[in-house]
Amino acid sequence: MHYRTRTFLATCLALTIGLSLNSCGIMEDAGEDDGRLAFSRMVKEPATTQTLEKLPAIDTLVSVCRSLAALDLIYEDRMHKEASGNLEFHQRWAKKDGEKAFLIDWEGHDNLVVWFSPHGCVIKGHDEESTMNPQVAPYDLETQHGMKLYPGLLKGFPEEFRPFLAEPNFQTSNATFVIWRKKDDDRWHIGPIVWPTRKPNRWTTHDGSDDLLSPLSADSKIYAEWIQKSRQKKVDAATIQRVFAHEPMTKELYKALDSERNYPHLEKDLLEIGYPVGATPTTATPATAVPDKQTAPVVPSVKNVEPHASKP
Repeated sequence: MHYRTRTFLATCLALTIGLSLNSCGIMEDAGEDDGRLAFSRMVKEPATTQTLEKLPAIDTLVSVCRSLAALDLIYEDRMHKEASGNLEFHQRWAKKDGEKAFLIDWEGHDNLVVWFSPHGCVIKGHDEESTMNPQVAPYDLETQHGMKLYPGLLKGFPEEFRPFLAEPNFQTSNATFVIWRKKDDDRWHIGPIVWPTRKPNRWTTHDGSDDLLSPLSADSKIYAEWIQKSRQKKVDAATIQRVFAHEPMTKELYKALDSERNYPHLEKDLLEIGYPVGATPTTATPATAVPDKQTAPVVPSVKNVEPHASKP
């Protein structure tokens, strides 16, 4: 065999082996899926901007977010084994009383923000590959609150929530969806969106909400299954539910969760997010990601007409 031919074949073999090894390092039990995609697919019917009735009430959502943050600390999951994934729960956002924030960032590309204030709650998502991404959308964008966004995204946004738009850490200017609910509302809201007619780029929704909201729709069974597969942990759904129910962290619960964290360090981290530690009873609302009991979801009528495509 000619030397150059042998060299070429050897190089191809090396590249093939290298790619195979890299693929295995993402998530061994999920085939070619990365951790985030594998987890999202486990949540069969997540809340979306078109199924807002599946989102829990505000008080329950606070507990769900804190529980997810606690589990992320317990297993150092980095939000589903993403190399640069990050999850944060701030018990006192910007040191302001009555404000809390839950933030997930996936490798600096996609992100989810859930902001709680005395006036209610705002949920914002950015899916980089969404057809509604204002950074790449092939549509004429609309100026809303000083930002160029997909038409209708912030129409009807309550005045009480204006501080959310001004917070640079929330990056509303790249939003592909925004959901809100006032404290006394009985349902969640979005603007009067005219959905694109073209096929979504990656998920089943054009704005990526089915993917980004999937963690908020996960229950103890789904999370236990995820940890068993991705971390090879010996933990069942009943034990994970104890965290969703905000049972105070004790050494007994810590052992049952099969965590590898240093216990004193874990205690400190849990206290910082407002999760109870020790034998102190908690009055927190049990965090079960069940749909809110709404009379009917307020989703503006879906029209299969999209905004005018931007001129080249």
